[in-house]
Amino acid sequence: MNQSVVLLGAQWGDEGKAKIIDHLAESASFVVRFQGGNNAGHTIVVQNQKTILHLIPSGILHRNTVNLIGNGVVFDMEVFLKEKNSLEEKGIDVSPERLMISEIVHVITPYHRLLDLARERVKTKIGTTGRGIGPTYGDKAMRLGIRIGEFRDRKKVFERYRACYEDKLRQLKELGEDKIPALEESFENSLKQYSQLEAHLVDSSRVLNQAFREKKKVLFEGAQGTLLDIDYGTYPYVTSSNTLAAFAACGTGVGPRHLEYVLGLTKAYTTRVGAGPFPTECLPGALDEAAGKWMAEKGNEFGSTTGRARRCGWLDLVALKRAVELNSVTGLALSKMDVLSGLETIKLATAYEIGSKKTQDFPNFNLEEATPVYEDFPGWGDLRGAKKESELSTEAKNFIHRIEAFTGVKVAMISTGPERDEMILRDTIF
Repeated sequence: MNQSVVLLGAQWGDEGKAKIIDHLAESASFVVRFQGGNNAGHTIVVQNQKTILHLIPSGILHRNTVNLIGNGVVFDMEVFLKEKNSLEEKGIDVSPERLMISEIVHVITPYHRLLDLARERVKTKIGTTGRGIGPTYGDKAMRLGIRIGEFRDRKKVFERYRACYEDKLRQLKELGEDKIPALEESFENSLKQYSQLEAHLVDSSRVLNQAFREKKKVLFEGAQGTLLDIDYGTYPYVTSSNTLAAFAACGTGVGPRHLEYVLGLTKAYTTRVGAGPFPTECLPGALDEAAGKWMAEKGNEFGSTTGRARRCGWLDLVALKRAVELNSVTGLALSKMDVLSGLETIKLATAYEIGSKKTQDFPNFNLEEATPVYEDFPGWGDLRGAKKESELSTEAKNFIHRIEAFTGVKVAMISTGPERDEMILRDTIF
């Protein structure tokens, strides 16, 4: 039996992590975010009621689960308070005993958000959400950032805040931005927000190491996806943090030996938001255009954070195998199998042609030059709501077996619909 599970996206994000986290959280004592910020969007559907979380861990809907935002996250106080208040209105316990924040998370200021949007407007567009994530991580690396616990000392933190303001003011003016909040107004607003959440601050490392000593079960919740990792993703069309399983240790303050089962989540097809290469995309005007529209409509492929339409395409096993290797994935969770129900033919990309060469290795460069090589599979009938593997058709089972054979990893979970209980379990995870 595993004491910890790291759940992460094995594609370009939007794989449906919230539902899987919600399912696993039933067995967990802690659910922990370890990277990213409110650029994530996790949607949970329980009895037809939808809850969208951008910053607070998805285990918050389970009464017996402690939810912790780790030090690897960049933190928007305003967004946190809005989410917290929204959950309170639904009768959900968000007390400091159930909802904790690492005292060393770096804070997103209004200037980070403005700079993010200004850079996207003026410079190369990479599809940022405009939430200030990248500039905040940048300040962290440049030692200009502000850690939330610093707000305990008003005098000292003001000097840090002013240094951040002056640095951003210069950059914003260079980018043509003139609507910039005054320093004093912004600082006082940040102090007010801090006073409303100070009780939630903890040393995440001490809390989690104590939890492991007490043999409590911990679920690490990834955001975005493997192919958006700042090192191994499709750079520069990536997020600003490390999204891989290894960062679950760095981003929370535990040692790597505490990371036991790594669950990689993939859709039965592929989606991507924003710019960047996407070999298996079903492009308008192409032969597979209708299949792409089917995925978008049946899968409701619109971002929960930005509302942007997602680009859709066939499942890319070359990319998926790369994700398995980068994360040492123990088992795969396969989501949205039901979305493909009714298609006559379903494709899996099992190689790329790049120039005159055929390869099954995911390249670090020039992915936009890759042409996918497909294997065709006959489609299957409606499997919405299936809860046993015996309820799957032979065609659906063959599709799953091919994924397992190519990646070398067992498909441990299969999601057959958006509801919490629409799930097939094929392995013991917790």
